[in-house]
Amino acid sequence: MDNYFKLACDATIEGMQAGTGGPFGATLVDASGEVIVAVGNTVLRDTDPSGHAEMVAVREACAKLNTLDLAGTTMYATCEPCPMCVAVMMWAGVSKCFFASTRVDAADNGFSDQHLRDYLDGSDPAAFDMEHLDEGRDDCAEIWTEFQRLNA
Repeated sequence: MDNYFKLACDATIEGMQAGTGGPFGATLVDASGEVIVAVGNTVLRDTDPSGHAEMVAVREACAKLNTLDLAGTTMYATCEPCPMCVAVMMWAGVSKCFFASTRVDAADNGFSDQHLRDYLDGSDPAAFDMEHLDEGRDDCAEIWTEFQRLNA
């Protein structure tokens, strides 16, 4: 486990020193313990708010392994993953995630995700305005018909 966290920390520090990412890193390993990827976040490099380390690790691992299924893998994250990163790990089938620093540590250093957590748990619905249009969007409904046709 120490080596996995070391790889994530090294990638993170390298990215911070290069000005390509912030203080977050991750290593993804397969069921046998082989390292698939070790990355830092790429938010600054790519001007992409979704370039969190866990997201980057999942993207790179899926591309490297040519699969969307990362079942049996384990993520080692330098900090507690945000809701977006938890979601992508769950979508990809990552089996477990170990993390070191907490969301409080991140917030203490200017990286709070509490607004996301408050919105998702329903305690602050005003944090984001989302509205379902249940009528008049036949064009969007047609997408499902085409999907079924293509997958028949």
